[in-house]
Amino acid sequence: MTPFWRTWLRVWCWATFAFGVVLAVAVFPALDAPTRWFYDLVHWPLDGASSFGDNVRFTCGVLGAVMIGWALTIFTTVDAAEKLGAPVWRALTSAIVVWYVIDSAISVASGAPVNAVSNTVFLITFLAPIMASGVLGGATTRPA
Repeated sequence: MTPFWRTWLRVWCWATFAFGVVLAVAVFPALDAPTRWFYDLVHWPLDGASSFGDNVRFTCGVLGAVMIGWALTIFTTVDAAEKLGAPVWRALTSAIVVWYVIDSAISVASGAPVNAVSNTVFLITFLAPIMASGVLGGATTRPA
């Protein structure tokens, strides 16, 4: 993978981490504005009428913690994939595609199709360096 795409994936991981932080801090009413806006956006139209309440606040906090952990796990997996090659890249890519299908289906079924659109952007920005670099088809590299 070229330095450009490696940097792209690192930025992608940090953006995932940052979004997790935004969700996690929504447990504090003084810090929940970005998350309230996101919920309003995914329950289009932007009208301030999303059902953001105490139960959603708790779920956002937990989801934020999961996203932070997910971002750090992906970051570590990307580093391992750089050393171990295509099998790790394929496993990581498969996991993210499975997440995408399930999360997007849930989003559409629960009346938040805009979240499926944001998921699509998230997936494409992950797949861009994977597809452009050809890492899925490469041979396994053994660490020295």
